[in-house]
Amino acid sequence: MVTESILNQELRPHIRYTDLLYFKQWQTHARMITDYLLIYMQEGTAQLTIDTNTYLLKPGQFSLIQPGVVHQLESESPVTVMALHFELFPSEGKERPPMIMPTDRGTHPELDLLQRDLTTFADIAVPVVFESSRHEWMVDVFLQVIESWNRQHALAKLQAHVFAAEIILQVLNEYTSQDSPEHKGAISLNWVPAYMQYRLSEALSVEEMARKAFMSRSYFSMIFRNQFGMGPHQYLLKLRLDYATELLRGTSMPLHNIADSCGFSSVHHFSKMYKLRFGCPPSHIRSKQ
Repeated sequence: MVTESILNQELRPHIRYTDLLYFKQWQTHARMITDYLLIYMQEGTAQLTIDTNTYLLKPGQFSLIQPGVVHQLESESPVTVMALHFELFPSEGKERPPMIMPTDRGTHPELDLLQRDLTTFADIAVPVVFESSRHEWMVDVFLQVIESWNRQHALAKLQAHVFAAEIILQVLNEYTSQDSPEHKGAISLNWVPAYMQYRLSEALSVEEMARKAFMSRSYFSMIFRNQFGMGPHQYLLKLRLDYATELLRGTSMPLHNIADSCGFSSVHHFSKMYKLRFGCPPSHIRSKQ
């Protein structure tokens, strides 16, 4: 049983080749690739055969061919495709094998260096053929990858890698299970307390923090509660009241200024929340000094 999570891996996208390709007829021999091949069918149709399965690639569709998979591409009519060969996992200290290899594994020991197939992870399942939920964005960024890569100088190639990483991240996000225990355990909201502390005087909402984390309000609240033992609203209130106590004890600021500095709408609201938590009004802390 496959139990390993993609979220526990080091991911480092690296372009090996990318271009906009035109074929009057497209015919490849049965072959394997040692990296990943992302295809976008811009014009025309093609048949993709993987082992004994056949897929029809139509205009507007993407296809991801994974490392070590025996496949063949065929089209008897003209096609225009965008192609991106990329590595996903770091390969430092290893000699990169050729991108395309014959199907006879036994005579090619360098196939031990091929990239890992995504099907070896429990929490991701990218279809062979798919349509992205951000179709126009994907196509636009794919074209920018190719344009930047073909400019051939170092900064343009760096930009191409940035664009490619955005595309790959989009695909991985779409097809990684967000309900798996691995996913929930891997999401860190450790940045949120500091984010709250810097904005104690502001009208900070759970919705705003959820948007910053690219989550729905309910999902953000659930993950936050799992990590901090209380909901985000309760945690923010705790920070505000703890900071108010520091100001009461360490400064001579008037109560209405403390209320403003800690994000309370009024002195009355501040006093009410303070008494609910500590059992006494804030003025009692001042009178004890």
